[in-house]
Amino acid sequence: MKAEIIAVGTEILLGQIVNTNATFLAKELSGLGMELYHQSVVGDNPERLEAALQLADSRSDLIVLSGGLGPTEDDLTKQVTARHVQQELIKDERGYQNLLAFFEKRERPMTQNNLLQALVFKDGEALPNRTGLAVGIFYQSPQGKAYLLLPGPPNELEPMVYEQAIPLLRRHFQQKEYLISRVLRFYGIGESQLVVDLADLISQQNNPTLAPYAKQNEVTLRLTVSTEDEVKGNRQLDTLEKAILQRVGDYFYG
Repeated sequence: MKAEIIAVGTEILLGQIVNTNATFLAKELSGLGMELYHQSVVGDNPERLEAALQLADSRSDLIVLSGGLGPTEDDLTKQVTARHVQQELIKDERGYQNLLAFFEKRERPMTQNNLLQALVFKDGEALPNRTGLAVGIFYQSPQGKAYLLLPGPPNELEPMVYEQAIPLLRRHFQQKEYLISRVLRFYGIGESQLVVDLADLISQQNNPTLAPYAKQNEVTLRLTVSTEDEVKGNRQLDTLEKAILQRVGDYFYG
């Protein structure tokens, strides 16, 4: 199954915040056995978000959007995606009660725009937000395309992914295979030399796969296997790791 991530927020485009959500989501989706081929960032602009959704529809089965579910004028993700999939927005009662309780506890008036955070797709599933106010949404169209809308703040997004989204995705998209990765770290050898020493392992790779990365003060190798059996998959990684360390083990440190 092909998945795609769209991060929504002009503040990401301007470099005012780092898009840590994409890193987190990519790891979790890969761990579910999904193929992640594309990531993008879109500013708070309805036309450009619609264009990004159209492109994602043409190449992905699951489109994950993060950010833009709040109460302000530039929070457009929910409204634009609802129009895109021709879904009416309705009030999620649990999310609405959460809003009321939040403002009542703080003895503050709730402005009308806050109600946007409790709206969901009529035919979608609401994802409760334990650490915030914006309700998440999962929707699968009659054509089979799936959309997962998540809040932008990491302290809201990450619990929602662990507690709501991952169990939901496992129910809807049962994957026979999933990915296991292992990272080997080396010091005192450059990436170019490491690639030369492991040239045949890299050129002949299939499953597991092997990818080198140059980092500050070290070089890493990412070993990844696609497997239906965790024990078998780890054995495959063990075999590849042993072959690597026989050649460049003097530089290996962890």
